[in-house]
Amino acid sequence: MEATAATIDMFTTETFLALLVTLAVIPVFRRIGPKLGLVDHPGGRKRHASAVPLIGGPSIMLALIIVCFVFGIPQGFEGLAIGVAAMFLLSVFDDRFDLSAKWRFPLQAIIVSTALAIDNVWLKDIGSFYSHTLSLGYFSYPITVIAILGVTNAINMLDGLDGLASGVVLLILFFILGFASSANPAVVSSTSALFGAVLGFWLYNYRFPWRVKASVFMGDSGTTLLGFALPYLALRLSLPESGGTLSAPMLLWLFALPLWDIVAVVIKRIKRGKSPFQAGRDHIHHILLAKGFSVQQTVLFIYGASTLPLAFGASLSLFGFNTLELYASFCLAMIVYLSRLFNSETILSAEVIPLKDSEESRSNIKAYLRKVE
Repeated sequence: MEATAATIDMFTTETFLALLVTLAVIPVFRRIGPKLGLVDHPGGRKRHASAVPLIGGPSIMLALIIVCFVFGIPQGFEGLAIGVAAMFLLSVFDDRFDLSAKWRFPLQAIIVSTALAIDNVWLKDIGSFYSHTLSLGYFSYPITVIAILGVTNAINMLDGLDGLASGVVLLILFFILGFASSANPAVVSSTSALFGAVLGFWLYNYRFPWRVKASVFMGDSGTTLLGFALPYLALRLSLPESGGTLSAPMLLWLFALPLWDIVAVVIKRIKRGKSPFQAGRDHIHHILLAKGFSVQQTVLFIYGASTLPLAFGASLSLFGFNTLELYASFCLAMIVYLSRLFNSETILSAEVIPLKDSEESRSNIKAYLRKVE
């Protein structure tokens, strides 16, 4: 009971601080961002009609820095702090200058590898089958890095509508907190800070009845920061020294919808001879919009679609389903998802559209700058 009370107190304190900081700095960064070139403008696959500042990432990062300054970095989480900071800096540069994938992915891999090596956090096995643990051995290093990069870019690709990526991230963080609450106070500390910071951003990014569109976007600096931190924290809970709260297959269930979406996109693009790394209107949210859903309906639908596998996977794990059953159920659910998606005419006609700058886009940025000054 004492441990639970301490966990709840830590959650409310660090969450509240991060939330307050994010709420306070976004209006400031909203004015500064455009002057630094951190603006998302229309064109290509973008749906918004005017320039929007990309300051969600800097706001979340500042909130995390202040929380770390007040409460300190938990021992053994130095690699996480370095990795989050490095991912943020790389992605700010990407937001400003639009890095090519041939540079972005190798640099992300170096950052993830370094952060994991500092904290010695690796996926050691893929679970136990008939009382035999299947160790990954030396393969644990590349598999862990590839897995985290996959989740990082899956979260990044999901950021296409107001409130979408931040809302899905909040749901995942909520479940990570649930698994961490009885096992690892350090994971609770880090997750609580992230939860508060993302919640503060979501309040500016979600379309409420009194706001017809988002006033700020997260940008790659926010999605990649979170895309790295979330699987790191989940992976930490799978380690024996952290209580082994999460099994290896449960890690898949935590990120089910983003992973299913990126798998569907990659398969569809390869079948059509397109690059999997090119931007386009063929993600789940684009498909729902093409079917006639409004932005608000699409976001709420994906919230529900994200919650279902999270709750289902957690239920299977808590009811004691073994590793084989968890993997089998995950694969079955993914097959159902993909089969339903590829039976749709909309997914077959969804296009991969390169991003292009235009004179209209540049004029939108100038108009926005005049508006905020």
